[in-house]
Amino acid sequence: MNNDKMQNNYSIIGRKLFLGFSGLVLLGFIIGHLLGNLTFFLGRDALNNYAYFLHNNKALVYSARVFLLINLTIHLYFSITITLINNAAKDVKYIVNRNMRTTFASKTMIFSGLLIFAFLIYHLCHFTFGWIDSDFHGLYDSKNRLDVYGYVYHSFSNAFISLFYLSSLVCLGLHLSHAFFSVCQTFSITSSSHSISNIQKKSQILGGFLAMLYMSIPLSVFLKII
Repeated sequence: MNNDKMQNNYSIIGRKLFLGFSGLVLLGFIIGHLLGNLTFFLGRDALNNYAYFLHNNKALVYSARVFLLINLTIHLYFSITITLINNAAKDVKYIVNRNMRTTFASKTMIFSGLLIFAFLIYHLCHFTFGWIDSDFHGLYDSKNRLDVYGYVYHSFSNAFISLFYLSSLVCLGLHLSHAFFSVCQTFSITSSSHSISNIQKKSQILGGFLAMLYMSIPLSVFLKII
């Protein structure tokens, strides 16, 4: 192996490590955000209390946002650069090189990632800034708290908004179904054909499970289950 190829391989390894670490941070946020969102099923009081806590701890919230923005920027940058490098040199391998069947999720990671980024912008415009369905944003409940529950319920009663969220969350599940496995592969956790298959299945289950939990909120409202 010549020096240029060795340097290229080391560059790919370093980029994938940054990609993996930032991905784990974002996965942690996805799980934490989900747990907060699921208080919706506990009723108006529970969700509005959760929102009230966040609105009254702005230093914590903004610090978390800055930290997540940095990780998101790192993740996007290295996702795009790795894709470009791999397209230019198809023989670049992971730290652990195994022959394995590629999946639809693995082949579309960059596209699903960019779609998720677009959805994130929409989501911020919707629930954070209140630019979508704005007539119901910023209203207060009987306890003088922001009525986030009412805003969520009214928004997901709209067919277009619900279907857009559901399709975006399918995309998120698809992305996550390969992302966790990819991180394990980068950090050399997959060391045998058995562990590769096992972690790949667990990654698919994780992605599907998280997506379905997120989807349960718009579905339950749109289908009038609650």
